[in-house]
Amino acid sequence: MKSLILALALALPLPALAETRDERVAAAQVYIDMALADFDMEAMIGMLYQPILDQVTVGGAVLTDDQLGKIKALYLDAFSEPLPAMMRDQAGIMADMFTLAEITALTDFYATPEGKSVMAKLPQLTAAQAPALNNFIGAKMQELMPQVLAIVNGEEPPAPTTQP
Repeated sequence: MKSLILALALALPLPALAETRDERVAAAQVYIDMALADFDMEAMIGMLYQPILDQVTVGGAVLTDDQLGKIKALYLDAFSEPLPAMMRDQAGIMADMFTLAEITALTDFYATPEGKSVMAKLPQLTAAQAPALNNFIGAKMQELMPQVLAIVNGEEPPAPTTQP
């Protein structure tokens, strides 16, 4: 039994044995603080209400600048404090998922000009991809929901429908 434990211990990378969760949490907190310093939270929040605005305008409504400003203010008030707080809370999750070396590599990358640029562009990347993703998910949900409901109700799921 001792030889099995020794073999397992030797199979692990030495840094993984030496590092503690507290060290990983501390390193993750440094990464998160740095990432949030350059993160465009307003753009991220805008991504949350833009699909709603798109739906409203597709329906034929024309929103005034005052209405748009009120919607933006509503979302900023609702999300400006909780979203960064939730992001800061991910240090423990990162510590459980990543090694200290991985967290350090992320921090090192985001400290470079390229890393800062990537971090600044992530909300725009997500916003650019959101309409296609939302359409895809919406279409798939319409296709899958009858099948899910049939399974939940103990029935044979209907055949998937083909959409043009």
